[in-house]
Amino acid sequence: MLVASFGYLLRRRFKPDTNTLTGLVFNVLSPCLVFSSLVSSRLESQELAELAAFTFISILAMGGLAFLLTRILHLGRIETAAVMVVAMFVNGGNYGLTLLQLRYNSDGLARGVVYYVVSTVMVYTLGVFIASLGRTTWLGSFKRMTRLPAVYAAVLGLVVFFLNIPIPEPILKGISIAGTGAIPVMLIVLGMQIADLQPGESTSYVWPTVGLRLLGGPVLGLAIATLLGLQGLNRSTMVIEASMPTAVFCMILASEFGLPIGAVTRIVVFSTLISPLTIAATITFLSL
Repeated sequence: MLVASFGYLLRRRFKPDTNTLTGLVFNVLSPCLVFSSLVSSRLESQELAELAAFTFISILAMGGLAFLLTRILHLGRIETAAVMVVAMFVNGGNYGLTLLQLRYNSDGLARGVVYYVVSTVMVYTLGVFIASLGRTTWLGSFKRMTRLPAVYAAVLGLVVFFLNIPIPEPILKGISIAGTGAIPVMLIVLGMQIADLQPGESTSYVWPTVGLRLLGGPVLGLAIATLLGLQGLNRSTMVIEASMPTAVFCMILASEFGLPIGAVTRIVVFSTLISPLTIAATITFLSL
């Protein structure tokens, strides 16, 4: 919240162009973060596969529930794309990983990284595809996705990880430093978007989406963890990650692809502010 407040004050005082920062995150900083996170993962392949399967299934299942919600609310094409994106993709990085490290130390952090990396790859592929569908065709969405630097960063990172290809230390350090800039810049963009919120905007689907994200996330996570037979630390870390609020990056997607930025920003802000209550309840349940 402190970093986001810097963005709020920056926007109020100097009126900088938000699109410049979103473009920087989308095309430079986030691809570096994706690559460095993939290359640095050190879990066993079987365990990694189980955690990756949980992430993949939980995101797709949440997308299905979000689509069902849009049908119930009779939303249009653009609003449907927005609701699906904000429900599917969570703040599993600067929020989720920090929480897991504080509660479960390095063991929890290592498992949380799997969720974060898989969800990051999915947001840059499936997330971009869904977001772009709000204003273009299936073929146009696919073409837009293939032009994204982060997609190639993810593919290259997976190749380096599985083939154990050594990366020169100075190069990896440079990429990692650039990647670490993604999260604070996203938070600054969040503050700038909050400064641009207009009270008169139509946001009838905001609170149902917030409820789906914060209440449906942990319930769905528990069901999928049980289905996959996850136990102990693997179960706890994955369910907690699935309980996170909407990712700040969804605002970047909204800005890039013309989704209703006011509604998306409200969902990000409200879900983040309420999430300590729902996540605390989830952690308490997991501890029983």
